[in-house]
Amino acid sequence: MNGQKERLMVLDMIAEGKISAEEAEQLFKAMEVTEADPALESQEFVPPTNLSQPGFLSTPPSISGRPSYRDLIGALKEAGIDQVTLSDMQELQAHKLTAEYVREIRALGLEPDGLGEWINLRIHDITPRYVRDLREMGITDLDVDELTELKDHSVSAKYISSLHEMGVKDLEVDELIELSDHDVSAKYIAELRQAGFKNLDVDELIELSSHDVSLKYVVELREQGLKDLDVDEIVELSSHDVSPRYISELRKLGFKEFDVDDLVELGSHGVSTKFIAELNALGLKDLDIDDLVELENHGVSPEFIGEMHRLGFKDLDIDELVELANHDVSPQFISELREMGFKDFDTDDFIELRNHDITVNFIKSMRELGLTDLDVDELVELRIHNVSPRFVRELREMGFKDLEVDELVELTNRHVTPRFIREMREQYGESLSLSQLLK
Repeated sequence: MNGQKERLMVLDMIAEGKISAEEAEQLFKAMEVTEADPALESQEFVPPTNLSQPGFLSTPPSISGRPSYRDLIGALKEAGIDQVTLSDMQELQAHKLTAEYVREIRALGLEPDGLGEWINLRIHDITPRYVRDLREMGITDLDVDELTELKDHSVSAKYISSLHEMGVKDLEVDELIELSDHDVSAKYIAELRQAGFKNLDVDELIELSSHDVSLKYVVELREQGLKDLDVDEIVELSSHDVSPRYISELRKLGFKEFDVDDLVELGSHGVSTKFIAELNALGLKDLDIDDLVELENHGVSPEFIGEMHRLGFKDLDIDELVELANHDVSPQFISELREMGFKDFDTDDFIELRNHDITVNFIKSMRELGLTDLDVDELVELRIHNVSPRFVRELREMGFKDLEVDELVELTNRHVTPRFIREMREQYGESLSLSQLLK
């Protein structure tokens, strides 16, 4: 009895749905027992009606029209694959790999390396017709990976043909994939040519498409006077959301002379025409591109400027507005300081206070401790030398109630702390003067 023949019969029965994979395993184990016992070698078994008691198969099953595992194994052997396990056959069946498919693919000159590549072809639905159609388009000598890449990225022979009709030929696999991924169609190429872009390479086509540059966009830019733009300039404008409508609105606001760089600068910093119009309404009408970008970058809003105007700061220039915003000098901060009596501070004073983190609460606390009428320099001096309200309060509780700013600074500089004073008093008595403590 031919063991190999019997195994093929079992595989055919799985393909025909007559037995399950588990039942096939039982049959294979029975064959192994028989082959190991010479006395059983001459016996011939027929498949039992109860497949839980397997035996040998005396004749191969035959059901008209069903594919045979024997044919598939033969086709795979022709392809150089000699060892096929049961689990391999199950996977091949799951992916509908047939002997006919193997032979057609090989007839086209393709030689997949191992079962993995054959299965990969089926997973990606690579048909012989797909390969033939690609070859008719001049796409030859492709390996399995290249074929699956093209298929995965929807690169069809029809797509390639349409590109050829536009004169876009001799493309590499990577170029075809890039064009397809970025929706560069023959129609898109035709529209760009209509706009005057006749000799674009693959990279330029991809760049334009990936930035949504359409024929309409180019035409409308030209209507706004931007007529001699190259690919890079158009891409820059589109990528920074500079629309023809935006350019039109800029012109209405009085901006007549600007180039691509100016427009990109405005677009990249989010300078809207609404922002410009609101600044104009506040009296800021002669701002150039750099001024607008500077204000936008530093968060100087029309609302901020309007509130500053209401506080009496109507003649601030761009640099002063930016400085105030950079140092977080808010209209609320200025209003609170004025309510405390600081009515003659200029912008430099406010900035100085904010630079040293001098808050309204800090000033109020110092006033409650008797330090009234402090000017900006004195407040800054206290803050720089870490003279805190707590420090002043503890000194007052120890009897030092009328200390000047210079004396408080001197104490902190000399590390004369409340703790130090208590220790000295324990040693030398309660009557120690400030000058004695500083010695």
